[in-house]
Amino acid sequence: MNKIYKVTIILTTTLLVLQSCAVKKYIPEDEKLYIGASVVIESDSLIKNQSLLESVLEEALRPMPNKKLLGMRPGLHYYYKMQQEKPGFINRFLYKQFGEEKPVYKSDVKPYEVESILLNRMENRGFFYSVATSKFEEEEKEALANYFVRAITPYTIASYQLDTLPQPFYSEIKQSVTKTRLSKGMHFDLSNMKMERERIDSELKQNGYYNFNSSFLLFEADTNQYDKKRFDLFLRLKKDVPKKSIVPYIISKINVYAKYDAQDSTVNDVVRFNEKNFINSTDFFKPKHLDPFITLEEGQHYSPENSKNTARRLSAIGAYKFVNIQYKEQDSLLSDSLGILEANIFLSPLNKRALRIQLQAVSKSNNFAGPGISLTYSNRNLFNGGETLNTTASFGYEVQIGSGSNSGRSSADLGLKSELIFPRVIFPIKINSDFFKYDIPKTKTSVSIDYLRRSQLYTLLSGTAQFGYIWQANRYVTHEIIPINKLYQIF
Repeated sequence: MNKIYKVTIILTTTLLVLQSCAVKKYIPEDEKLYIGASVVIESDSLIKNQSLLESVLEEALRPMPNKKLLGMRPGLHYYYKMQQEKPGFINRFLYKQFGEEKPVYKSDVKPYEVESILLNRMENRGFFYSVATSKFEEEEKEALANYFVRAITPYTIASYQLDTLPQPFYSEIKQSVTKTRLSKGMHFDLSNMKMERERIDSELKQNGYYNFNSSFLLFEADTNQYDKKRFDLFLRLKKDVPKKSIVPYIISKINVYAKYDAQDSTVNDVVRFNEKNFINSTDFFKPKHLDPFITLEEGQHYSPENSKNTARRLSAIGAYKFVNIQYKEQDSLLSDSLGILEANIFLSPLNKRALRIQLQAVSKSNNFAGPGISLTYSNRNLFNGGETLNTTASFGYEVQIGSGSNSGRSSADLGLKSELIFPRVIFPIKINSDFFKYDIPKTKTSVSIDYLRRSQLYTLLSGTAQFGYIWQANRYVTHEIIPINKLYQIF
């Protein structure tokens, strides 16, 4: 069977080689197949990271030539075959596997457009007044485009300054600019300026500038002060930027909808706890247990980081299906120096109870095989504090299959495990949850009992009790501490 398979591969590969060599005969008389392009950079000075610049220019080359496979073009070959009046079943099948939409000819290439794009990429990196030319290199039925870019010495930064800006916005920007990566002597680089705008925007957002956008910032370069290729870089605001975009916002009110239902928004009760309004919370999720997961505070500046932390911590409780934080602007309270937000936290709970069944088939190296089943009952928010109770009952049966004296032996196991998880630290000494920035530790307790019977060998009844803590230090690291772990063997 293996020999037939190898022969088939060889015949298929040979067929591809023979057919791919025949591509040229399908190319029209007045056309040449475009096989790609190259870029050569010539400069009157040393270019830092020239290989990176070459990669950027190569990405700008258009169009893309037809694909190759092991130096051949089977996709193009089967495209041409499909143009025949009766391509046949085999050609149709191979076209679906390898075929391309259409061939790319020399006439499809627009050298002047490509040259313009290349010059644009050069100018974005400070190489102003560069020159781009092109030339086709042609062989029998094929054409290769060669582009030549003459790079002029790039412009470099002489200084980076702030333009006139209104207060308190000016002070915020000035403080952020002190952390800039733009420095004297750096090449003009549009991508670096975009990253600088985004960095400043991110810092402003963290300081409460709810309506600000990085596109409101504008860089201007002034070369009039220098004979050599240097420039002063100025950062300023665009014209007609809305006033509310350049004032910080604080949170004046926090409403927590502990049991939110989009179909029924009736407010049954409102409890004021720790400067937050807990709506429909008393009979579902006690405010004193829900409050530690919320890092937003009244009087606090708007911060997307705090919003993200709050959403993540609330989601980690395990009692909620959706966590949605929305901010509402209080336009009537907007002043020249401050904006007001109302934060609404909508929490949509999961079903309180759930039942999960798992079926499995086991096959082991010692020839034991058999079915298994487990049934898990979950009760979320058991004591109205985000607690989760998981109770699992399992049964498995295995039989040793095969010849020999041990065949026919069986194994049966029964298990019952109950696990209770509290989304907070239960410890004799009170631990401040603010110490855990990323996630609040959970207290995990469990008890289990297992019965195992191996025919003709032994019977074992054992129990386990555990108590410990589990929490995430960050996105990638999870800690688990089990100080109490007891195993009891009954018989």
